[in-house]
Amino acid sequence: WVNPGTFLMGSPASEEFRAVDETQHSVTLTKGYWLGKYEVTQALYEQLIGTNPSRFKGPNLPVDTINWWKATQFLQALKTRETAENRIPTGFNYVLPTEAQWEYACRSGTTTTFNFGTTIKPENALFKESGTSGTQVVGSYPPNAWGFHDLHGNVREWTSNWHANFTSDPATDPTGPVSGTNGVNRGGGWSNLGHGLRTAKRSVVTRGYNKDNLGFRLCLSQ
Repeated sequence: WVNPGTFLMGSPASEEFRAVDETQHSVTLTKGYWLGKYEVTQALYEQLIGTNPSRFKGPNLPVDTINWWKATQFLQALKTRETAENRIPTGFNYVLPTEAQWEYACRSGTTTTFNFGTTIKPENALFKESGTSGTQVVGSYPPNAWGFHDLHGNVREWTSNWHANFTSDPATDPTGPVSGTNGVNRGGGWSNLGHGLRTAKRSVVTRGYNKDNLGFRLCLSQ
């Protein structure tokens, strides 16, 4: 569970490797939400969908090689199952997190480049310089201050947003543009350089794009 709150989204002008679409601005989230403690595993994905597209196989590894459409197909299947069992709270639904929900949870009250500080080391997360090829079991790295694992590294994670550059205007419960060309994933993955795991980093690709360092995380939101 993530409580409502206000935070600075994006990166300050002084942050190394920042991009022009990361303009820092104040964001207020007025509603709490649940977010997966871990990335969606292959065991859960296969249980619902019946197939496993992952390159790196293992039940407790994050599902990989997932495009935006496969992620949303999974969410619909989960919604159908959980609704039938009367396990979804009234007014909530399984969705991909918005960029704001993802970044708020990743930051977990921090303002630094990563939620563990200003520099990244192999003991913090799984990334290219870690020297490990392929994904690792979810939860293999320490959680952030709010108990979430692997928001940095392992696999990149889809959000619900279409891409557009941030502005400096304050925002409340932002969901991004209503349409667009590219989607956004966050957090970086096992094959990305360390600076690609920055909290504010926005990876911009078409929603049909899939790669062996790309997965997703569940959000149960209003």
